[in-house]
Amino acid sequence: MVRLQWPGIAICTILALTFLAAPAAEAGAGVSANRDLYRSGQVINGARTIPVLAQMSYRNALNALKNGDKDQAQKHLHLALRYDPDYTDAYFTLARIKATKLESDSPVYFIQAVESLWRTFRTQKLLAVNGAALLAFLLIALNIVACFAFAVKYLPFVAHKLRETLEKRFNTVFPGFVSYVILLSPVVAFIGTVIPLAYLTVLCWLFMYRRERVLIVALIAPLVVAGIVDRHVQLAATLTNPKSLTSLIERANENAGNEYLITEIGRTQRSGLEAQKHLALGLLHYKKGSYYDASEHLFKSISLQPENTAGYINLGNVHFMQGEYEKALRGYRKAEGIDPVDPVCQFNLAQAYIKSLLMKKASRSLQLASECNIESVKSRYARDALEAQLVFPKLFSEKELWTIALEESKCLDESESNEALAGFAGIPRRAGAILLILTLAAAIILSRLIDPEKLTFQCSNCGKLTCNNCCNNERDMSLCRDCAETIKAVSSEKVVDALLRQKRQSVLVRRKKSTRLISMVLPGVRDIFYGRVGRSVVVAGLFSISLTFLIFRGVIVKDPLAVVTQPPLWKIILPVIGIVFSYVLSGISKPNFKFRTQRHRSQSSRIVETGTDGSKSANAA
Repeated sequence: MVRLQWPGIAICTILALTFLAAPAAEAGAGVSANRDLYRSGQVINGARTIPVLAQMSYRNALNALKNGDKDQAQKHLHLALRYDPDYTDAYFTLARIKATKLESDSPVYFIQAVESLWRTFRTQKLLAVNGAALLAFLLIALNIVACFAFAVKYLPFVAHKLRETLEKRFNTVFPGFVSYVILLSPVVAFIGTVIPLAYLTVLCWLFMYRRERVLIVALIAPLVVAGIVDRHVQLAATLTNPKSLTSLIERANENAGNEYLITEIGRTQRSGLEAQKHLALGLLHYKKGSYYDASEHLFKSISLQPENTAGYINLGNVHFMQGEYEKALRGYRKAEGIDPVDPVCQFNLAQAYIKSLLMKKASRSLQLASECNIESVKSRYARDALEAQLVFPKLFSEKELWTIALEESKCLDESESNEALAGFAGIPRRAGAILLILTLAAAIILSRLIDPEKLTFQCSNCGKLTCNNCCNNERDMSLCRDCAETIKAVSSEKVVDALLRQKRQSVLVRRKKSTRLISMVLPGVRDIFYGRVGRSVVVAGLFSISLTFLIFRGVIVKDPLAVVTQPPLWKIILPVIGIVFSYVLSGISKPNFKFRTQRHRSQSSRIVETGTDGSKSANAA
């Protein structure tokens, strides 16, 4: 799990929220004045959005909803969208309010909310990281369920042979208890790692059916891939680290120019990303109004990446803001030669033409900017920030930010990614992957080498565990000692059938009670115990997803700069319903006892399953 470190900018954000959201009784009109002062400062320093004010308005909307004032809540939500047009939570809340009031524009806000999820890099990376984390938790939960189920189902087979050995060779007191202690010691000692999974796989593989072996391979394969391939973990470490170059550049896109971002980006060293680093520094200095420093960094970016239009456009902006319109035109025209359909380039070019009194050329550039959808660029700006823009800076696109993240993930050093990359389910990831590969190889080899005649099997009548050393085969049935003792000295076939049926029913009743008790610990265990592998995956998956949402309130990796609010009640109710429903599904799984009676007289080494109705069917082991 990646541990999020709070950067200084997050602390500043929290302080700003605390300061700006002071109680009305104490601050009075000063709150509004402070908010206006903060907003104007952000706009002057080139912020595209004002997330602090947007989050304040969103929090006020939630408070209004708690008080039942939906109209006031809508006003606060619209204000939040004025400060941040891509605020997903505000869109979703508006859609919910409109739906409760049966207003027709509720679907419109819902569609806008879904679009905003994919519109910004911040929401894209949170969706990607949380999706990967959810899959990881799901895989871990399925592995826990499978380990527990196979331990309950097949560990007694191994314990029986160990018990026979302890009882005969060592005359051990309580041999059954001692055998389980020995077998479960590695599981308890290495719990929280992949070692119990590997250990139980080797022990139980010989007794599993083919579909159960397929399930084990399907659960192990992603762990092996995760242990061998570094890229996905490195990328997650990059995306979730607020001090990574990717995160800093993302904030440089949205935030006003400030010394913290300039300092942090300046001290970050990433091989192959020097051009993007200087472009971000030039952008921040431009927002601050430090035009000399901005020009220096933009020239460095252009020299390293001459085909990137952003350097030329932003350099043109620097000259434009200084009144050097001829130099600005040269920068914009250079960018136009590289990408003639860039809307920001055409819009800025038009503004420079207007300042140079070249109205015909300005009209043509404005028309091109409109055709290239300059409105989509404007729609990303807060209303106050949009009104303050004479020319638009060329920002990093979401695609460029993903490219930077992928490139940065390649050059993470050990100290930066140690916590994210060191652990693979409790042990080094590659060691865990190699262990699981060796486990499968060992299990397959042992299944070929060990004589099936020496394995533990079940009594063909009652299902108790027995083996060739303690079973009775006199009546062409593999009977345990108790069943053999029950029909001892009985010659009548009808009497034998009656006695065996009575014995079988009494044992099955006890087994049904004990099985129901132990298999209901975790949803999905009961289905694996009864051989319903596909159903077990569905039930265990529902349980693990619901439990994860209940624990993390639907978000495993949270945005460190977001306002902390009380989670909605539905984020608690729905997961609880999912957990209860998964237990209900597991509880209604019907028992279907099938006995593994050994018939190894032919070379096919087949296991005969005898159901509770006495019928038999052969299945390959």
